Amino acid sequence: MKKKIFQSMALLVLLTMTLTTLITFSVVSLNAYQNTQQIIHVEADYLKTAVELEGINYLKNLQRIENSSRITWIDETGKVKFDNEASKEVMDNHLNRPEIQQALLEGKGEAVRFSDTLGKQTYYVAVKLQDGSVLRVATTTSSILHTFGAVLPLLIVFVVPILFFTLYLAGREVKRIIQPINTLDLENPMEHEHYDELAPLLRRLSHQQQQISQQIDELKRSQQEFAALTDNMAEGLIILNKKGNIVTVNPRAKEILQLEQEADFLDKSLLSVHRNLALQQFLTGVLQGKNGEIVLNLHGLDYQVVASPIQSAGEIQGALLLILNVTEKMQQERMRQEFTANVSHELKTPLTAISGYAEIIRQGLVKEEDLARFIDQIYQEAQRLLVLISDILELSRLDEQQKILDWELVEMLQLTQETAQQLQVLADKYHVSVTVVGEPVEMQGNRQVLNEICHNLLENAIRYNREQGWVKINLWKKQEELVLSVADNGIGIANEDRDRIFERFYRADKSHSRATGGTGLGLSIVKHGVQLHQGEVKIASELGVGTTITVRLPLKIEK
Repeated sequence: MKKKIFQSMALLVLLTMTLTTLITFSVVSLNAYQNTQQIIHVEADYLKTAVELEGINYLKNLQRIENSSRITWIDETGKVKFDNEASKEVMDNHLNRPEIQQALLEGKGEAVRFSDTLGKQTYYVAVKLQDGSVLRVATTTSSILHTFGAVLPLLIVFVVPILFFTLYLAGREVKRIIQPINTLDLENPMEHEHYDELAPLLRRLSHQQQQISQQIDELKRSQQEFAALTDNMAEGLIILNKKGNIVTVNPRAKEILQLEQEADFLDKSLLSVHRNLALQQFLTGVLQGKNGEIVLNLHGLDYQVVASPIQSAGEIQGALLLILNVTEKMQQERMRQEFTANVSHELKTPLTAISGYAEIIRQGLVKEEDLARFIDQIYQEAQRLLVLISDILELSRLDEQQKILDWELVEMLQLTQETAQQLQVLADKYHVSVTVVGEPVEMQGNRQVLNEICHNLLENAIRYNREQGWVKINLWKKQEELVLSVADNGIGIANEDRDRIFERFYRADKSHSRATGGTGLGLSIVKHGVQLHQGEVKIASELGVGTTITVRLPLKIEK
């Protein structure tokens, strides 16, 4: 803008000075020309009077005086009678000259003739005398262009400094004009002095500034709300553009995909920062307009990726990805499938035995002395089936019972002693001694579930023991916790089985379990019961040496 204003002002100054010079020179030249005309007319009239009074002698006397005008006397035939600058004998007839013709007809004539070679112009005035002759006066001056060319160097000497000085002043004036515009506060355009001509523009700027500020505030609020929403999501959220490049990622998605390790991942392809062939094929379909979902195993965890294309005006503009941690869900699904398979298998075994024995008896293939043994086998398998169903129902109840309502104060030492008395027959059967020691401790809990915990721990310790083995139950209070320890010197558990011992139907020693009638659900019931009481259970075991299971339960349940 500053450059354009300066160029315009410089051009205006240059044009003004040029026009002024030309007009001034033209006016001066015209004025000089008119003065010359007037002078030569007066001179011609004067000479006419003088010649008519004194004749040619006046002209001869005048010839001796230096005179800038040329005087020629021509008779009525056009022959030169006198000329003060040339010999009349060598001069041609002047009858055909325009000024002579006009003077003969009108009494006075004038003409101007130019010499392009010399750059001169001659002005002629002719007057008719009383005797019919013509007296002509002529004066020669330089033409306007010739005069201008002669004066031009002088004009340049004066005009150029004036031009530069004028341009300097124009530059300063432009700076002075532009400065208020350059220093204009666009945030508050109406709060400072400005030109009246700019007032409408500044009012519009101020109005637009207010609108923009409101829009920016709304965008900031929306962005803050969006950030607050996405930053606190438990799910990962990723927005991609139509090229598959990352536009937005919330903290959870960064954590899941481990994008924190990438220095700069925005506006980069998701597949370039997280290489996964299944994800690549999935995103290709999504960016073509297909909704879908896929389950990926990332860093040992299962994640479900739900994606939807983002469309605008019928065109795919990008995709939105929601990443959910479904590890627990998948584990539960696998456990449910495994549980169903195990239940079917565990139920099928005793039912097959019962059906087989009953079929043999029905067909009369059993001897009389073996009948009692077969009936006893059917009874044992039926009892095993009842125990299995009972354990399954107990596990189902614990799975569904997220919140136990009937809490009460339970004295755990007494409960543990009662459980030991109930299992004394089983202990005698396996020749295992059971000892309960500890201090009376009251805790808040559900008596039935706590009884199941103690019963299953003690029953397992007896069943998976050795002849003349022992089981020691120790119970004490530690700060705000109840600690229950059940130790035995039984068969022990191998290292590879220790992490899975609490899974449903898992048996470390399957042959021994079947021989003792174990269902493989006892420790699962213990784990669920401890979790319902907000406690924890740990196991320490060595194969062939024994096992110690320690349960820690808070004395007061946080509801």
